[in-house]
Amino acid sequence: MSKYILLLLPLFSLACGNALAQDVVFSASASAAKIGIQDQVQVQYSIKDVDNLQSLGPDASIKQDFDVVGGPYSSQGSQVRIINGKMTQSKSVTITYILQPKHKGKLTIPAANAQDANGEVYTSNSIPIEVVEGSLAQQQQQRRSRDPFGDDPFDAIMRQRQRQMQALRQRQQQQRQQQQTQPTEDIDLGKDLFIKVVVDKSNVYVGEQITASYKLYARVPMNVNISKLPSLNGFWTQDFEMPNGKITPQEEIIDGQRYQVFTLKKSALFPQQTGTLELDPAEADGMARIVQKSQGRDPFFDDPFFNSFFMDDPFADEFFGRMSYKDVKVNLKSKPVKITVKPLPKEGQPSTYGGAVGNFQVSSTVDKTEITTDDVVNVVFTIEGSGNIKLIEAPTLDLPNGLTSYDPQIVDTITGRSTTIRGKKIITYTITPQIPGDYTIPPIPFSYFNTSTGTYDFTTTKAITLKVKPGQNYSAKNTDVVKLTDIHNINTTPLDDLILDSKPMVLTVGYWSMYALPLFAFIGIIAWKRREHELSKDTVLLRNKRANKVALKRLTTAKKLLEEKQQTPFYEEISKAIWLYLSDKLNIPLSSLSRENVWDALQEHNISKENQKLVERVMDECETALYAGKAGAQQMQQTYNDAVDAISKLEETFK
Repeated sequence: MSKYILLLLPLFSLACGNALAQDVVFSASASAAKIGIQDQVQVQYSIKDVDNLQSLGPDASIKQDFDVVGGPYSSQGSQVRIINGKMTQSKSVTITYILQPKHKGKLTIPAANAQDANGEVYTSNSIPIEVVEGSLAQQQQQRRSRDPFGDDPFDAIMRQRQRQMQALRQRQQQQRQQQQTQPTEDIDLGKDLFIKVVVDKSNVYVGEQITASYKLYARVPMNVNISKLPSLNGFWTQDFEMPNGKITPQEEIIDGQRYQVFTLKKSALFPQQTGTLELDPAEADGMARIVQKSQGRDPFFDDPFFNSFFMDDPFADEFFGRMSYKDVKVNLKSKPVKITVKPLPKEGQPSTYGGAVGNFQVSSTVDKTEITTDDVVNVVFTIEGSGNIKLIEAPTLDLPNGLTSYDPQIVDTITGRSTTIRGKKIITYTITPQIPGDYTIPPIPFSYFNTSTGTYDFTTTKAITLKVKPGQNYSAKNTDVVKLTDIHNINTTPLDDLILDSKPMVLTVGYWSMYALPLFAFIGIIAWKRREHELSKDTVLLRNKRANKVALKRLTTAKKLLEEKQQTPFYEEISKAIWLYLSDKLNIPLSSLSRENVWDALQEHNISKENQKLVERVMDECETALYAGKAGAQQMQQTYNDAVDAISKLEETFK
């Protein structure tokens, strides 16, 4: 009996120590310090009093000397002790491995590492173990078979319990294998694990932002990823930025149940049509771990003496038949979400409205105000704010006679993705003058529907004044002016002779010429107006005629920059000369111009491969110099020569 008391004293001392101290304890233990090469050893890593434990596991070097034949088996426990009227609680997490040594010698079972939510890292102790030839377990069993009880009846009972535990462990493993092969259709996780699409509003105007969040609600351990998102027919969508790395869950209580909620995806939706739109279900696939009570229990484990050692150890619950875990495949599907989209009100809608919904500000700039007829000017119109920025139509410029605008170049940039979609729409109008003079580009009107007030807001930019001078290539048509005197010589012929010699006015040429000349002049004016109207409509011919002029102007500017050794402006002018020339000659808007459609159009015009490669080389040289670093004077001169050669050869082919 004294030996039993001595054996129990360390256990009671350890329990008291845990109750009095809440410091983190991280330890590793093995079932034996010396085993045979044919034996297996059980290793336990146990950590106590760590909140929000994120990871726990041995070092990867454990597989250098050992094969993992079982585990990891995890368990959690909590012990409450009352000492001198004070209650303390100790939490523990334990993982267990069954290891088989790979070779003999003095080996070391490596330490394990653990980390909590605050990033604090804990390390357990390592375990030295000696591995010898044969099997020590078989030798011990042979000795025990000769003396089943030995010198101590308690030791015999514990050895017998150990054999029963090993047998039960094998049965537990067989049960898990059988459970994993069983169909899982009968397992209902609908209340413990589900996915849901949450929208901040379901009744909106066309173009108004809707924030949709794809959330996963869980009350069981799982590993789930989105496999299918709802089809967004009738919506323009823009995703919000999500935090990189591990998603931090939030807690929500639904019908009295506490859930861990993971936001998997968050998007801004902008409806583009009226009516009732439906977001199809979102789907997710993965694995979930459920707890099952094991069937069957060894009556010995209900023994009070045995439970005095293991009643508070949840790890024993798993191995002694109280519970088991099962990983099952899950396929989650959210419920469809209906959105009611109202049309924008007609009342108060400006005639210049271009579909903007949100809250915006506008501005305009011009790169120069004094130009020649050989030059071009860029008017940049900027729309900035929150809303359906990418769906806004570009306003139409109301240009005075003598100015011509190409198709605008549009660039959309999203600058904010926190709670609302913010961005800029930069619209660049390239304008060419035809006739010298002073021009005023009227203010550019812009209107948008403000969802916060439910009304239309209207704003404009400032007017732009241009002074156009004749260029080198401008030629005005000079007209001769006939000067007439207002005093003539007096005819002294008698009046009677004049009357007798004269013919009736109706029969004279002068009489009919008074009617014919205005008629012919009117017909000429109509013909000239019609020709000018047709020519103004033929933008292809107009752009083709001005392509050389624009390219020549750019190359002239580039030549000056080359002499001044200004690298960046030089390559910008060369690049603009090539791209603007191709845009005009191939009749491709700048907003749609790309290398792919340029090559296709050049092939349609039977441009040789050699000329295409020359154009491509100039483009590559410009991009490399602008974005990759500096270039020398010799390289700049070569680029200039190549650009002139490329445009000259293209012009010969187009003619």
